[in-house]
Amino acid sequence: MIYLTEEEKQQLLFDWRYRGFSTLPLLTEYECDELNNELEILRKERQKTTKDGGEEWGDYDPFMYPHKLSEKFQKIFTHPKIIEATEFLLNGKIDGTQTWCYFKPPGQLGRDMHQNSFYTGCKHNEYLNITIALDNHDEENGAVWNYEGTHRLGILPIEVDEERVKTNPKNWRNERGKPCVMPEGHDFKKIQGNTRKGDMVLLHSHTVHGSEPNNSNRFRRSFLAGYSLKGVEFKKGGHMKRTPIDIYSIQSKYWNIWKHIN
Repeated sequence: MIYLTEEEKQQLLFDWRYRGFSTLPLLTEYECDELNNELEILRKERQKTTKDGGEEWGDYDPFMYPHKLSEKFQKIFTHPKIIEATEFLLNGKIDGTQTWCYFKPPGQLGRDMHQNSFYTGCKHNEYLNITIALDNHDEENGAVWNYEGTHRLGILPIEVDEERVKTNPKNWRNERGKPCVMPEGHDFKKIQGNTRKGDMVLLHSHTVHGSEPNNSNRFRRSFLAGYSLKGVEFKKGGHMKRTPIDIYSIQSKYWNIWKHIN
């Protein structure tokens, strides 16, 4: 079943060629509220545990692999519109690689500019991430911004700031203090990520992006997932420990791809 409209396909083609990111509607506000409630349940359950080394979780540490614990998130991970759009942009069958959620409560700091390809090691158009806005995202509550057109760059070097590294959220090592270095004299335009609740952003793995602090009294929650072309090698990562995930076998549990489910 086709979930993308012809207009959305044309938008994706344009954005992927010229911008390096694209935004499409995906979920209703009610569906987002259900996921936020589920995420709060998972967060409270996590607080009863400790990490493998006995270290306590921070209240709002990013939540790794929620789809392993929740059928609601597993279903969204395999949403037919996400899979169709990802296959369309990467031009082939895909594997899942990872899922995680951000809470970003009021006052939380932002993420330094980076490319996802630095962490996965993937080549151009072998990998993409999607982000689903579970709240309204705007500049005030620290929405993700993108440097438009930077997907055409190679993998950029990073510059480590040891003092800034110390400001990382508890148990999350790469948020701050390891920004990528933009080309000298660049004129890439910085686009603020104003995203409506329920929209998804598809992000090229080479696009430079980051975020600012949440200066509002609102949360900025989001669900994120990574996908690669099937069979492509990518770095596991010391933190996420990525492995290929058979997205199609999971999808068959929740979605009848021959029937459009509203």
